[in-house]
Amino acid sequence: MIEREAAVQAVEDQLERDYQQWRAAGVDAMRMAVVDVEEHELVWIVSWTSEEFVRTRNPEFMLAGNGPYLVDRVDGGLHQVGVVSAVTGEWEADYRARIRGLPVRAAVDDLHDALCEVAAARGRVHAVRTLRQRLPMFSPAEAIEYVSALLDGDASARLVAVATKELVEPLNPVLAVGTVRVAGAGALRAGTADAAARAGDEQGVSSNRLIAGSAAPTGAKDCGGAWGCGGWPGGLRRTRLPAVRAGFEYDAGCSVFSGRRCGCGRRTCRVWCCCCGSRCAG
Repeated sequence: MIEREAAVQAVEDQLERDYQQWRAAGVDAMRMAVVDVEEHELVWIVSWTSEEFVRTRNPEFMLAGNGPYLVDRVDGGLHQVGVVSAVTGEWEADYRARIRGLPVRAAVDDLHDALCEVAAARGRVHAVRTLRQRLPMFSPAEAIEYVSALLDGDASARLVAVATKELVEPLNPVLAVGTVRVAGAGALRAGTADAAARAGDEQGVSSNRLIAGSAAPTGAKDCGGAWGCGGWPGGLRRTRLPAVRAGFEYDAGCSVFSGRRCGCGRRTCRVWCCCCGSRCAG
């Protein structure tokens, strides 16, 4: 089991690696520090911000959009989630199913329970009718096959896959868990969420930043998250630039960050807001 001290050390090591990497690249980066550790049954939730803010409490150095790291309590794997996912707890289902490989109850399980209850109370024919009412894309023959196999304890994987596709909402990449380091691995996995990559859209985790000078997103709208949460409009280039200083104001019309500071962290910032598409006012 991974203890609290080991989890803090893992995150501090990662923050130092990021700092050294961008110092070597000529970026005027600031050091980051761990500020809070929360115990969860699956992970240690480790929050961080700039050392300068910890030392001075000056809001100018307070980061925006930097989601916490997650350190697996079993194998020590290092992961990260965006702000929205951290606040809402949406990361947990993804973590259980995809990172840990644990069973997670879904809408298709509720359907199976309902079909079994109908079959027990009113018979198999009524269960078939219930299935077709819920999922009319099934033909009568497919519905009979589905219910019969389900009641016999061996539901058809092919038909269950169809039901799952219809009933289970795909994971929003903004809420996905991003793997930074696999347990025991020395190489970074670029902080990219695996689920997002499989969906065909490279989404960054909360410490990702747009490269300065990127073009404005076409028709960019509220990403449903926060700056740096990974909800970039498709097609923009991304990189893991550290948040250095929060020095610019968002456009007042941005529904997510209205009146809040940009967390891109560069005084010469020319990036665009992922929510409203407006350029930072620097």
